[in-house]
Amino acid sequence: ASALGQLHRCAGPAQMLNTALASVGHSSAPLLLTLYDQALTSHPLETRVATAASLAFAGDAVAQWSQSRSYDARRGFSFVACETFFRGILQPPILLWVVATFAGRLATAKRVAVNQFVVSPLVYFPLFWLCTGVIQGLSLGETVSRARAGFRKLYSRSLLYWLPVQCVQFSLVPQRYKVVFLSVAGLLWTTLLSVVAGSVQRW
Repeated sequence: ASALGQLHRCAGPAQMLNTALASVGHSSAPLLLTLYDQALTSHPLETRVATAASLAFAGDAVAQWSQSRSYDARRGFSFVACETFFRGILQPPILLWVVATFAGRLATAKRVAVNQFVVSPLVYFPLFWLCTGVIQGLSLGETVSRARAGFRKLYSRSLLYWLPVQCVQFSLVPQRYKVVFLSVAGLLWTTLLSVVAGSVQRW
């Protein structure tokens, strides 16, 4: 209950951010931001997928290079596959459902709680273990064993990182930019995740 209260206190009026963004205008926005916004409008799915894939690749590449000064393409592909499918394809309708379903009093707290205590352990992490395990050559049984061995440590770290990030996302970020915001925030998370549990050889 105290955690939900803390999340609620950080909630802010999303309408204020929307108004501020609208007041800036496309004419004064940087060219790249304008082009990206146009791509998001005309090709939302493709833009979200490309964003998630690019940032996942970057995060894992940084982690691999920091560990061994080399790059394992199979490991990299497993991260790109997981993040692209989750953030680019699964997450948008999930976020729409969460926002539409949990409104009113304590809306931000309820949305963050559902995302971090339901979606994350039941959707994101199983997908992560499956993609990184199977693509890197583990059997299904080995993948399950690896998930059991590493879940508690990774999930506790994800709560420390994603609870404040999701609080900002649900309270301040407009709907059209939510996946982009989470993909950018996911760059640091992907790097950490890859360092801790990226290689199936280390479990």
